[in-house]
Amino acid sequence: MAAILVFSSPGETLVRGHPQAVPVGNTMRVAQQLAQRLAVPIQQIRPREPYPTDYHALLERARTEHEQAALPVLQSSSPITDDVWFVGYPIWFGDLPRPVATLLSQTSNPPRVLYPFATHEGSGLGRSIETLTALAPTATVMSGLPIRGSRADRAACALDHWLLQYFSTSQS
Repeated sequence: MAAILVFSSPGETLVRGHPQAVPVGNTMRVAQQLAQRLAVPIQQIRPREPYPTDYHALLERARTEHEQAALPVLQSSSPITDDVWFVGYPIWFGDLPRPVATLLSQTSNPPRVLYPFATHEGSGLGRSIETLTALAPTATVMSGLPIRGSRADRAACALDHWLLQYFSTSQS
């Protein structure tokens, strides 16, 4: 079985270059489409101290955490026992957000296979694949799926094509 683990920050996000309030983050919108296709529930990666909803305040906190390689404390959640993880996150400062690093650094049951998907506004997957490989050295990190955040609602075709690798790998 597979787990869908998502870090997505609701609040303000860039829409056509300007901060705009959104009720559901871009990465969560992609994760919801993925969950429909796989019939697997979403497990959110939630820091104990929520991120600010103000875009500029969020960026400041994310920048500080990134520069310090911080591992923010996460809210308690059920242990993940699945061998296959689909991990979704936005690209912040060219890499994955630090709560994802916390999860991978502190898990007692690391994934066997990891399928990353990320939302971005021009940086693609950034350095996140290298970071994932370093944080989950025993996992096979598969090709990631970058989705431009402004196109999150139109990710269906890209998701379907990307999932073909999962289904072809799980059949062998």
